[in-house]
Amino acid sequence: MNTDISFIPKAINCGIPFAIWREPRSNKIQITICNPNDLVEIYSYTEIDKNKGFVFAPFDACKHLPIYIIPFTAINDIEFNCVNKGKSLIGEKGKFNFNLKESEIQHIKQVNRFLEAFSKSNIKKAVLSRNKWIDGYQISQMPELFQKLDESYPNAFVYQVYIPNAGYWVGATPELLFATNNGTASTVSLAGTQQFSDHITWDKKEAIEQELVTKHIRNVLYEFGIHDYNETGPETAKAGKLAHLKTQIEFNRSLITRNFGRFIEKLHPTPAICGLPVKESLELIFQTETFDREYYCGFLGPFNPDERSNLFVNLRCLQAFENGVALYGGGGITPDSDPEKEWEETRLKIQTLENILETL
Repeated sequence: MNTDISFIPKAINCGIPFAIWREPRSNKIQITICNPNDLVEIYSYTEIDKNKGFVFAPFDACKHLPIYIIPFTAINDIEFNCVNKGKSLIGEKGKFNFNLKESEIQHIKQVNRFLEAFSKSNIKKAVLSRNKWIDGYQISQMPELFQKLDESYPNAFVYQVYIPNAGYWVGATPELLFATNNGTASTVSLAGTQQFSDHITWDKKEAIEQELVTKHIRNVLYEFGIHDYNETGPETAKAGKLAHLKTQIEFNRSLITRNFGRFIEKLHPTPAICGLPVKESLELIFQTETFDREYYCGFLGPFNPDERSNLFVNLRCLQAFENGVALYGGGGITPDSDPEKEWEETRLKIQTLENILETL
């Protein structure tokens, strides 16, 4: 990575929002940065259409978790005056899981709670997530982490984002939410997780989980009157040392022109990060998880309604603080889930970032 990112410490100190990213299978590092007063803050997905810039959206947009858009601005156009100081980035004890064994016990209990809820409702799948706190890392190490992720995950969307009220986030996500390029629009159904090998077989639970996500996307397309689309998959997709089941869906972008935001609103949150039915599974998540996902399982990426957009679900990510990092991971729970295996899936997902952290 030859891009000059020496501005990062000063930007954080001055409370200046920025995003640095590299798109899948690209060699180009991109940067946008803006004066704090130019940062766009919206609360409705339909308003996204009115903007151009780097979108950073939460899992569940609400009063304290807005959708942020950093306008496309060159770094040379920014004045680094520190009239507005950046917020202190200190991880709060109690907000994150500090004890791994306690976390495992709690996660297994939560999976069993999901399974019990399934037997009393029409919920077919719900996604349970957790976090893991690791002491000893600092904000100053995150640009190096970004560089290592860039090298290790060529097929992922790799990023680092700083927004004063949202914090500093770094990740490498494999999951496309929505993209437009030339005359096409596309989205992806991604579910199921295994260690990557040359001889992968997918069991019934994983196949059903993936089909639920694909079916949800088809229903959204039908809601917009889109019946002519190309569906490729499901097939095995490699994401670092992990593998997922993936189906890609493409259609003519003119079918949703000037309605990108409303289309995204119907897609997000997908059953891959929430569940099915969406409303009921979302309620179960809020009742069961002991932390606020905030921008984990949200979406992010460059957005331009007139040209091209590339938005990804915020997975395989961490939130960075001056006194440590919080890593996030989750998995889809279905009636066929085994609680211990579900814990192991989250361990594998979180470990992808943890292994790279250990090389810093």
